[in-house]
Amino acid sequence: MRSLTIAIGLAVLAALPALAHSFRLGEIEIGHPWAPPSETGDAPVYLALSNRGAAADRLIAASSPRAREAELRGGDDAPLQEIALEPKRPIALRAGRPHLALHGLTQPLAAGEEFPLTLRFAGAGSVEVTVMVEAAPAH
Repeated sequence: MRSLTIAIGLAVLAALPALAHSFRLGEIEIGHPWAPPSETGDAPVYLALSNRGAAADRLIAASSPRAREAELRGGDDAPLQEIALEPKRPIALRAGRPHLALHGLTQPLAAGEEFPLTLRFAGAGSVEVTVMVEAAPAH
């Protein structure tokens, strides 16, 4: 029984870094920003967004020192001007859905590294988050 308790405790501790990889800007919550490793000058960035407030907001821009440009992209990969954040309606920015695309990377993204990304919202303002480079998101 004691070894089971220790194993459960270790599993919980191992999960804490993934759980702690979230950010907040006022009523906007940003969950686990990540990007897959990239061998080219472009890479997608995925994350979860949730608006806990009563008024809608919009993600209108992103930037990173690791790329010449960061674009908002639709599920069909077409450029978007904004991504709407309705109150109490979380959205996942992921492949095949709206997401961010980095163009002109300063160097390829390698698994295990992290880099800063600034997200700009129409109402809430700007926040810097940390993007983890990994083959698949840690949960």
